[in-house]
Amino acid sequence: MTLNEERSNAVRNTIEAIRNIEAAHGITMKALGQIKLQLIQLAANTEWFTESDFPAPEDSKDTSRVYRISQDAVDNRFALYVQVARSPTDTPPHNHDTWAVITGIRGDELNRFYRRTENGVEQTGSHMVQPGTGVTLLPDDLHSIHIKDEQAVINFHMYGLALECLTERVYYDRKNNDWKIFESDSNIIDASHIVQ
Repeated sequence: MTLNEERSNAVRNTIEAIRNIEAAHGITMKALGQIKLQLIQLAANTEWFTESDFPAPEDSKDTSRVYRISQDAVDNRFALYVQVARSPTDTPPHNHDTWAVITGIRGDELNRFYRRTENGVEQTGSHMVQPGTGVTLLPDDLHSIHIKDEQAVINFHMYGLALECLTERVYYDRKNNDWKIFESDSNIIDASHIVQ
């Protein structure tokens, strides 16, 4: 079996396992924890998810690239992305409007967590996503991402619904002390051919 065939089978099996977890348990933190374990197991195969197949941006204002490697064709659910980011990457506090799980493949991605306050947001915690670790987020949970590594950081980002379909997610604009709609990402690269 070739590397591509092994990777394709593993991605398909992981997505099927995640689909079954959601069907059996719904969307709870416990279910998301089980989904995270599935993605950590897939991410352990670091030779399948390298910069040679998923290159980081170069000489660009964009510091990250998002590669879609799997997504249900009919309803755009169970969307799995490989995100490759370089320093400096800093996102504002935002939600996803769907469940989300992030797991590490290479490097360090700091996730900060927040709660809404009358004056905006207040940080409630943080977690460094690295190989063998991850974070889980319910639809209204707020987080931000921060990358300072010199080398590109590679992670899985998985969502209950594809990023392009998330038209109601919001972020906190600190400068204007206001909540704004997070524009859907139109720069997603379809890399599903890599895992077929």
